[in-house]
Amino acid sequence: MPWSIASLYDALVINPNYCIVQFDSALIIRLKDYGDLQLILTLTQKQMLIETSICPVNVIARPSEFNLFLLRHQKILPLSTVGIASINKQEFYIAFGALATHSSIENINMEIDTLAENALELAELIEEFI
Repeated sequence: MPWSIASLYDALVINPNYCIVQFDSALIIRLKDYGDLQLILTLTQKQMLIETSICPVNVIARPSEFNLFLLRHQKILPLSTVGIASINKQEFYIAFGALATHSSIENINMEIDTLAENALELAELIEEFI
């Protein structure tokens, strides 16, 4: 059976490392074990998306070089993808992962942890390009 935002909240809120707030049709998950990194979980009819912002695009000094680096080394971020999204009318690099709407809670927790680890690694890599 596919998840709903309410059922995901109930399943995830028991994790002591998560601080979760339901906002409209999304969950905002703050990860205590990852320096309070914030993830946003949303659902569509076909998939569950979990994402986090990394940094504004305009802080990257050499965006072409950085984008090429990301495309060439995408495999170093298992289960995650990097993209650009507009947040409050500003462009940000984001890291995200997608799962099926009927994924197990174990797989959802694994995706959350993997995304957090990848986001922190990506933040370190970005320092070379700022």
